[in-house]
Amino acid sequence: MSQYGVRLFTRSDGGLIALAIALASTSPVAALAEVHVEGNPAAVRIATSQDSIDNVLSALGTTFNVRYRSAIKLDMAANPTYAGPLERVIANLLNGFNYIVKRNPDSTEIIILGRHGEAAIPPPAPKLQPASVLSRWR
Repeated sequence: MSQYGVRLFTRSDGGLIALAIALASTSPVAALAEVHVEGNPAAVRIATSQDSIDNVLSALGTTFNVRYRSAIKLDMAANPTYAGPLERVIANLLNGFNYIVKRNPDSTEIIILGRHGEAAIPPPAPKLQPASVLSRWR
């Protein structure tokens, strides 16, 4: 301590300061979210921790060669656990969505169209005809 009651940092405090900065700069949300995928396509077990459906599908992609495309954001939270054959896990994960699954022997492709009850493509607006001279006299 100095004469004014202030502790001066020494060279050995550098590691402690770097650790404190590193811990303060990490996001607590990123540390909480995890997806664990185990098993084979016949018996899959997934455990999630405050993770989005998008992240769960990404984890399935790295483990079981599942590719997906979505017309909407999949940022809503997934259930804590899923278990069963890969097809059943996908069905449970995407419950409430309109989707298409294409299975190949070595891969699975999923196309998510939207939520149940939502129109995927809005109907076209009606075309307005220009008013003619005769329509004004009616």
